[in-house]
Amino acid sequence: MNLYPWHSQIYQQLTHSFLNGRGHHALLFKTEAGLGTELLIRQFAHWLFCQEKQLTEPCGQCKTCALWQSGNHPDYHLVESIDGKDIGVDQIRELTTKLQQFSQQGGNSVIYIAGANRLTEAASNALLKTLEEPNEKVYFLLEAPLQSAMLATIQSRCQTWLVHTPDVEQAYQWLQPQFSEYQAAELETALRICHNRPLICKKFLESDRLQERKTFLQTFWKFYKSGDVWLLFQAFSSEIERQLEQLEWLDSFFTDALKAKLDIATGWVNPDLQAGIIPFSQTLSAQKLLKGHYIIQQTQRDLVEVNAVNSELMLVNCLTKLAVEVFN
Repeated sequence: MNLYPWHSQIYQQLTHSFLNGRGHHALLFKTEAGLGTELLIRQFAHWLFCQEKQLTEPCGQCKTCALWQSGNHPDYHLVESIDGKDIGVDQIRELTTKLQQFSQQGGNSVIYIAGANRLTEAASNALLKTLEEPNEKVYFLLEAPLQSAMLATIQSRCQTWLVHTPDVEQAYQWLQPQFSEYQAAELETALRICHNRPLICKKFLESDRLQERKTFLQTFWKFYKSGDVWLLFQAFSSEIERQLEQLEWLDSFFTDALKAKLDIATGWVNPDLQAGIIPFSQTLSAQKLLKGHYIIQQTQRDLVEVNAVNSELMLVNCLTKLAVEVFN
């Protein structure tokens, strides 16, 4: 079965609910990023199509399995954002027209709506009509970020499944064989930095970001000592996504320092940097550390929400505030 280990339990629960006659025609998967939930959804779609199911596993031999494995199943419909735009009403109307016809294979039809939180209001209302009067053997699999807002009427028509991050041990056991060159403490640190999201952590390690983060925070230490804004500014990436990540590294340094200040020994993100964090915490008050935390978080929000302003100016403003309002 082609699943990540942290999906196995929810997949078993899903298939058993259908095998026991409790399946629902519309399933909403609320998920955190970096968990590969699209793989879980596609595996379940495969199971729904299979005509010779082996209990919770598709047989892999029947005609519909062959069509699925070829990537050309005519009764599978993917609805997603196009060119970064919201999912519009025309996409839903086109889907509805297709569903008015009988499935080409005479079995189930499956619709996967990726990023269902991107449905416009008009698209949501058009979809709602179909969800309220479902055709037989038509299944909707909707995916949306865990914290995203969904139209209440859409969510109320769906059976919701929450897909959370795996526990630390399970994530570690999946990563370790792929990165045997790393020590256990390094993998654990990488997982904490990536909020225990295995696929994000895998990419993080593959691109050598663990060392990059350490070098970046060493530059931050020099900036803290010198007050040279330009020194740290030059260490920032030109890409906003990477800038947000680097700001998160800074924020974790401040929050770890605050924990050290309050004699909290657990829950650190950067225990490998204690040699810098502890003296940093000793020279600044708790109020100053909180101030730094708020400045960094506000900059992160501005980078995400205020697209019209030059990100370089935002970063310079952030670093200047740290130098003037926190370090002095």
